[in-house]
Amino acid sequence: MKLIITEKENAARRIAEILSDGAASVDRPNGVAVYRWGNTRCMGLSGHVVGVDFPEEYSDWRDVEPVELIDADIVKSPTQENIVRTLRELAREADEAVIATDYDREGELIGKEAYELVREETDVPVSRVRFSSITDREVREAFADPDDIDFDLAAAGEARQTIDLVWGAALTRFLSLSARQRGEDFISVGRVQS
Repeated sequence: MKLIITEKENAARRIAEILSDGAASVDRPNGVAVYRWGNTRCMGLSGHVVGVDFPEEYSDWRDVEPVELIDADIVKSPTQENIVRTLRELAREADEAVIATDYDREGELIGKEAYELVREETDVPVSRVRFSSITDREVREAFADPDDIDFDLAAAGEARQTIDLVWGAALTRFLSLSARQRGEDFISVGRVQS
């Protein structure tokens, strides 16, 4: 079975429509849309399905100085359990996998995360396709000429992810603990705030 992995469910749907000439049907194992036609399955992730954090021993702010976070180990763990479970189940059945995540740094990192999840289950060939837009022509051309994952570009995404975690957590803790000494409330610091 050929397994195609996209960054988002709507991309999986559209790619399945294009490559199956509209013949794909959808199953929902573990609540995840998986499009199928012939010997092909296509599923979408939900962006990053693996997150980064510090080990549990770094979670108590009273026991860990903010500066210790700079050199702390970082652990990866699934953030979307149902999607990760579905990907692993499909990977075990696959003869090959194709990473079809977005054509940018984050897409390459998300693709690498999917690659690593596939590799935990099987050693089937894994290729990478790139397209700028999900049009019939671009998708068909990309799948006709697959490439490899750009691990250097993915590493740039991982570096950004690590910097966001380490500096955001260290500065948030430092400023919050300093503010608390002055009677102020929690302060959050980081490049991305939600």
